[in-house]
Amino acid sequence: MKDLKREVARMALDYLAPDQTIGLGAGATISYLAEMIHLEIPFKETLKFVTPSVATLDVLNKYSLTATDPSILKKIDIYLDSCDQVDANLNAFKSGGGIHTKEKFFASMASEFILLADQSKLVPGLDTTFPLCIELFSEAEGFVLDHISWLFPQSSVKIRIDEETNLPIVNDRGNLLADIYFKHLPPLNELNTVIKTIPGVIDHSLFYDIATKVLIAEENGTRLLEK
Repeated sequence: MKDLKREVARMALDYLAPDQTIGLGAGATISYLAEMIHLEIPFKETLKFVTPSVATLDVLNKYSLTATDPSILKKIDIYLDSCDQVDANLNAFKSGGGIHTKEKFFASMASEFILLADQSKLVPGLDTTFPLCIELFSEAEGFVLDHISWLFPQSSVKIRIDEETNLPIVNDRGNLLADIYFKHLPPLNELNTVIKTIPGVIDHSLFYDIATKVLIAEENGTRLLEK
């Protein structure tokens, strides 16, 4: 049986070119990709990398790939990342890692935003398999959760909890994460805008109309989806 994460990571190598500034997201697929760049790309010394992920930064350092401070950049050439689920219109949920705010920032900076996925992640339309994760100010917890329950009375929303400490997870900016579980997913265009309008919400894990390509690895080969 093929390792589809490795297959789609290898497919992504074709989109690299000398002197690019490349964004890499998080997860096993991205770790494989960094390893392949280290081992197989002859022009790797000309590449610069940015990442929203502390774990991926460690991987870049492990393979001696040049990491750059994103604050000095106005754009990047390509951003490569995995996802929890992606639909035929290239909309995606990236809820699991909880770093979607930074990921969306890098995706928006990029001339090309390419998602890497195996066949299990591709669906005709996004559904309720995964929650919508939101990042919010800790001071706004009560207000935001109450407002979401008012806007979407058939949903449930829960602050993300660290299983070891039983305390709320606080990210590197001191903000909370909350997961919204829908019984029926609202229209994506409405969901994309309505959640962002709630004061106290920083961003959410729906990547709506942002990706330019999706690379899919399947048991019988690979394929490309484009806008």
